[in-house]
Amino acid sequence: MITGGDANVDAVGDSSEESGVPEGALLLAFTDAVMQGGAGDISEARNALATALGERAVVDTSAVIAMFNIMDRIADATGIPVDEGVAHDARYRIGNKLGMGHLTPEQRSAE
Repeated sequence: MITGGDANVDAVGDSSEESGVPEGALLLAFTDAVMQGGAGDISEARNALATALGERAVVDTSAVIAMFNIMDRIADATGIPVDEGVAHDARYRIGNKLGMGHLTPEQRSAE
């Protein structure tokens, strides 16, 4: 179990950056493959992750990817407004840092 510490979100968009998360590069590579790669890319990234962290990590990581993907799509599709107070939440600070703050929910769901 990992507690404390800071993650470098710049690593999400730049593979030359160190995330500060143990095996973070493998986790990001698997996420990128699932979201953008073909079957071969996914298989390669999944196998690398399983070798380093075990099959349970592959299952857990897959579940996290799926949940983030579906929850964002549900919120966008239903037009759920973002409360003003939530806009300063860590999720939005990270999104803004990654250059996604300018997109409306409609624009994000069209991507």
